[in-house]
Amino acid sequence: MLTPAAHIHHTTDEHGIVLLDIRTEKWAMLGPDASRIWQAIVVNGITAGLADQLAIPTGRDPHAVLQGIDHLVDRWKRDGILIDPTRTPRRRWWRR
Repeated sequence: MLTPAAHIHHTTDEHGIVLLDIRTEKWAMLGPDASRIWQAIVVNGITAGLADQLAIPTGRDPHAVLQGIDHLVDRWKRDGILIDPTRTPRRRWWRR
């Protein structure tokens, strides 16, 4: 289950979805496909079935689209834009 991080604000305009990272004060404008990926995550917490919805109407390879979705979601998680609230944080062990 994925959700936007607390420091990420998003809104929809006529061109797609706009993200604001209030920590870095950076804006990002998502294109049509990225907007659909973002919307699926915000609404459902997952992107299951989205590759077929994006690929089939345009004649693209669903497997390639799925790889693109996974790559984008991984980048968003790595950048701290998306988090998994069900995952427990790693414990830090300190040496004395």
